[in-house]
Amino acid sequence: MAHQHNHHHDHHHGHDFVEANKDHYNQHAHSFDSIPYAVERAERSALAMRNVYSFDKERTTVMEYACGTGLVCKEMAPHVKSIVGVDISQGVVDICNERFIKEGLPVENFYATQAELKGQEDELDGKKFDAIYCTSAYHHFPSVEETTRTLSFFLKPGGALLVIDNRPIDPKDFPEEYNHVVAHKHGFTEGDIQKLFGGAGLTDVTYTDVPSSKDGKDNELFLAKGIKPL
Repeated sequence: MAHQHNHHHDHHHGHDFVEANKDHYNQHAHSFDSIPYAVERAERSALAMRNVYSFDKERTTVMEYACGTGLVCKEMAPHVKSIVGVDISQGVVDICNERFIKEGLPVENFYATQAELKGQEDELDGKKFDAIYCTSAYHHFPSVEETTRTLSFFLKPGGALLVIDNRPIDPKDFPEEYNHVVAHKHGFTEGDIQKLFGGAGLTDVTYTDVPSSKDGKDNELFLAKGIKPL
């Protein structure tokens, strides 16, 4: 019988994953880009997103949630009008902003900020976005339900939420050194995503496979898309 797992019970009560992740990525910000497959995963994630959503470099305003050091931002920047990167770690936000400047991107349209978003009107200067994406970070969030509702809040009507994360996996395959920062070690099924996105009021939800890494050894990923109703 297939193993069923209910993700909103997949929390470690008493452990603060937000603070653990903030500390971890502040400490390891400068080694982030050398994590195995980090650069290749950013490239294949960005390509997969561009294949399911029509980004327009003249018009599309984007938020990248849990932007890290901006590896995916760099891949997406030529295809969009603007990107606001958001992360809880100031260490990676600083590197992301350095990357934008190095790429010669205008700072008024391409920047990252440290924030723990709650879905309130006064956050991010009241901005709403055509598209919000979050890649390889959902498994870190203690409440993916709350995160999905918050991201939906920041979408314009008709806007798209794109999430890339691990397909269902055996939790034993997660390296032990990441146990303190990974709240969801099982990956996410299509059913999980349909329930998450639907609970946040998103419609037209799709769940597709992201093409595997060149050597087939990196995590197998899905790409989910949901639309905020008009």
